[in-house]
Amino acid sequence: MPPDAISDLVAARKSEMIATRRLFHTFPELGFQENETASAIAERLKAAGLEVETGIGQTGVVGVLKGARDGPTLMIRADIDGLPVDELTGLEFASKNGRMHACGHDGHIAMALTAAEILADLKDRLAGTVVFAFQPAEEVVQGALAMIGDGLFDRYPADRVIGTHLWNQIPTGIIGVNRATVFASADQFRLVVTGKGGHGAMPHMTIDPVIAMAEIITTAQTVVSREIPPNDMGVLTFGQIHGGTASNVIADNVTVEGTVRAYTPETRTRIMESLERIATNVAAAMRASTSFERIHGTPPVINDPEVAGWVTQQASLVVGEGNAREWEPISVGDDMAEFNNRVPGTYFLLGAAHDDATVAARSIEGHHNARFDWNEDCLPIGTEIFVRSAIDFLS
Repeated sequence: MPPDAISDLVAARKSEMIATRRLFHTFPELGFQENETASAIAERLKAAGLEVETGIGQTGVVGVLKGARDGPTLMIRADIDGLPVDELTGLEFASKNGRMHACGHDGHIAMALTAAEILADLKDRLAGTVVFAFQPAEEVVQGALAMIGDGLFDRYPADRVIGTHLWNQIPTGIIGVNRATVFASADQFRLVVTGKGGHGAMPHMTIDPVIAMAEIITTAQTVVSREIPPNDMGVLTFGQIHGGTASNVIADNVTVEGTVRAYTPETRTRIMESLERIATNVAAAMRASTSFERIHGTPPVINDPEVAGWVTQQASLVVGEGNAREWEPISVGDDMAEFNNRVPGTYFLLGAAHDDATVAARSIEGHHNARFDWNEDCLPIGTEIFVRSAIDFLS
């Protein structure tokens, strides 16, 4: 198929994919509650002639497109959940149900669905299979493991997996394809320091967990500054502290919760282990005790270098040589990591920024903000990369 013919097929569907994005934007659903979303996706896939299975990972959807001949399998993954955010964009298609697609998942759905429909029309040219995995609950980093636990890769083994995350801080027309880390790991922790409560005027008769916790938080700052190599990225954030009932009462215990981010599995593990060690020893020195709970989130998203190089080639055919390139890793998390950890894969960043005038006029903000929005001109770009990748891999 001539290269221009693929571009023409995608361009002809631009209005339709924008309409699809806006439709899904109007009724966002939270993780593992994406019932209407999953139903709408399944109906579109069935109408295009794909084999469809629902309920994988509770609310996940899988569509299978078999080519005319046997060959390898490419999996294309898209996340489908929204966030508990009251939308303030003022868009005519804005959500009004107290939830919001404030991270671009509506666009991810639209691109994967459109790619499925285009490829279904071209299935006689394909030697192999394309599996479309519409994953729930990415925002709570649980959906990927839920689908995998339900046998996603056992029932639909793949040779490669690709996906995209649109990013409204990257210019539209630029594609970030990293050969290593794309996004950081994202884990939480809960630390409880237990002492002995008592009267605030008689601290000598107590074991003050507030003082112990304060010392732990201060000392823990040395984990990143003194235990992690300067050229590695690590984040240790204490986000919540709870303890005490009155100003003149020393509490029995104090709880702190926070998050850890890292670009490598080794740094991810080291921060958690160091935090637990410091908490235990500092508390013990102050006569208190601790309990430490690591709340698993997601590993860092790390691309396979060979697959990343291949996706770069396909993306360059769409956006031009030099516009598909390495991009600085971003410290957010995404459970696409669980897919990449099991199958050679690549998660590419899709530039989706509005121009400066539009941003200024509409006060557009970044991801997870109530005023988040992005440039719909990116939709044909991401879709065409999916289509070209499938055609090339299954040629």
